[in-house]
Amino acid sequence: MPRTALVLAALWTLLAPTYSVAADDQPEPHRPRFVVRKVHSFLSDDEAGGSRGLHLGPFVPRIDIVSSGGGPAPMLRFWAPDIGGTSFDVHASASYSTYKYQYYDLQVGLVPHEGQRLPSVERGTSALFPLADLEKTAAAPGFNIFASARYRDYPQEDFYGLGATSFRLDRTGYRLQDGLYEGIVRFRVAQLSLMGRAGLLQTSIRPGTDSTFAGTEIGNDEGTAPGLLRAPDFVHLSGGAWLELRDEPGNPHRGASLGVSYSRFDDRHGHAFQFNRAIVDVREYIPLGSDRHVVALRQVTSLDNPDAGSSVPFYMQSTLGGSRFLRGYDSFRFRDDKLLALAGEYRFELRPKVELALIYEAGKVFPTMSEFNLSHLRHSYGAGIRLKSPRKVKLRLDVLHSPEGTRVQVKLGPSF
Repeated sequence: MPRTALVLAALWTLLAPTYSVAADDQPEPHRPRFVVRKVHSFLSDDEAGGSRGLHLGPFVPRIDIVSSGGGPAPMLRFWAPDIGGTSFDVHASASYSTYKYQYYDLQVGLVPHEGQRLPSVERGTSALFPLADLEKTAAAPGFNIFASARYRDYPQEDFYGLGATSFRLDRTGYRLQDGLYEGIVRFRVAQLSLMGRAGLLQTSIRPGTDSTFAGTEIGNDEGTAPGLLRAPDFVHLSGGAWLELRDEPGNPHRGASLGVSYSRFDDRHGHAFQFNRAIVDVREYIPLGSDRHVVALRQVTSLDNPDAGSSVPFYMQSTLGGSRFLRGYDSFRFRDDKLLALAGEYRFELRPKVELALIYEAGKVFPTMSEFNLSHLRHSYGAGIRLKSPRKVKLRLDVLHSPEGTRVQVKLGPSF
């Protein structure tokens, strides 16, 4: 069922009466129909066996979207936790989308997870690496050490040019192929989650497959798209921390969270691409009299600082636009070495499982720290409706407007 149709079916199920009229005109309950049962199951936190859905032994088939613009992808996941009564786990995923986006990964060792639930893995190219992975594993208890391998082939990635003044009409496309091979250590103490990781990132940039737009290789060079002609191999070292103080991270009404990370990327074959990356992500949730009325705030800063004479590859730069930051603009609309993003939402629970939101966002990308201020921000605003269980926002429909138009998004999970 398409996501928009699922939203409408769920709203009807939650807001419409669920009774039939008997011969004596007295309402009497009846057994919910198939769609109603599916909607109530989707909006429930009762996950038998730790993970809802079809299981074929250790194999778990799913439908997902691996990255913005990738389209729906049948995905097969393999999940074998606590093998032989030990803490040793094996997790793997494979998917191929309608737009030929391919994603494969493997984690072996003490893999972060909650109970029997499937591990949470970041797959998209608009996420802030490596902080997004730390956020996804922040709720997992205990100590983890594991090896991870990932391969992506995303043939229709978008590039509009560098900087805050790029033009929408200059949109081009490229194909990103990369492999990431890492060793990761992570542990949680009380509400603080810490992660260290080291690995090798190998990338190839090729012509995109979307015939609607010109290829990024046409009209660009190393000056306008660093890394286009020679995508470097990186050795990276990263460390990060996530402090979780929200009442319910998947459906917060009060509290705060703080994520920080610092990374070093070294070009294996020269000095053209070497840089440090620092990220800070702060979120606050303020109830207005009761948990039905909440103001949610978010502030994100990502700062890439290249060595003297070096550059950050364009495909690794932080981006604004899409489903994460500045949602009123197209995905990957703005990119540069540095990013500042601000978001605020007023959330009102119409019913326990239905939430309305008013949304305002602002942000910008910029090349140097001299522009780290609140001037020349881009803006978008709009409204949304979310379907929730007590623990988690399951589905959301957001409509955001910016000077470049109006975007409608249907996404799984919370906005932040």
